[in-house]
Amino acid sequence: MGYNTILLRKEDGVSLINLNRPKAMNAINDEMRSELGEAIDKVEADDDARVLIITGSGNAFSAGADLNEFNDSYAQFRQSGRMGEFGGPDLALQFARFPKPIIAAINGVAVGWGMTMPVACDIRLASPKARFAAPFVRVGLTPEFGSCYLLQRLIGYGLAADLFFSARMVDANEALAMGLVNRIVPHEHLLSEALSLAQAIAAHPRAALLRTKELLRRGMFESPLEGWIEHEAAVFMECMTGREHHEAVLNLLAELARKPKKQID
Repeated sequence: MGYNTILLRKEDGVSLINLNRPKAMNAINDEMRSELGEAIDKVEADDDARVLIITGSGNAFSAGADLNEFNDSYAQFRQSGRMGEFGGPDLALQFARFPKPIIAAINGVAVGWGMTMPVACDIRLASPKARFAAPFVRVGLTPEFGSCYLLQRLIGYGLAADLFFSARMVDANEALAMGLVNRIVPHEHLLSEALSLAQAIAAHPRAALLRTKELLRRGMFESPLEGWIEHEAAVFMECMTGREHHEAVLNLLAELARKPKKQID
């Protein structure tokens, strides 16, 4: 299907979503929220899509929520006593439950939702032009997209409190130092680096990849250690007895056999 606010394409087992409202700095509105949700469902259902990349068109990743729609939502609330679905949990829950790896390629300013959405992704690559801020308290709001839960687990309580309470902007270098992003990539190579990483991940056996993400997420969010170790071992044994593991080991052994042996002095 065609989209008005995003672009979706697939290449070598990798799906790529571009937030595509460049004139509005890719600010999310109701239409983008709906289209992004539909695209996420489509990628999840596509067995050939092993990894998802999300990036922004133009000079911004996302400037957050479209403030014009906040005005419309508030006017609707004043008239009817009901708020729209803009701030609802559905899209955040889709990200939380998405079973495949997600890479955020942050190409520019990432403010509000533009910062909290990448926190819900698995890996974050940033251009040196990336800037991050969570200015929710400045506009009388609280953080969203699961970020009060996720951000402190990613960078620690103190740094999360700093970003949320101060609403200050941090550059890519500070974001890297605090662990908000995994690494900084030259701006002109950001997308190619994200694709290269995604394709390397996508080349791994599918079941092991999905179960590894499941384990990482469950380990981050729940389970006492002893019960967790037992569950982890059970999943490991499940994968160890699978066909994909057997084929991957045979392929690896064949690859090693083809390499010239090192001379031993």
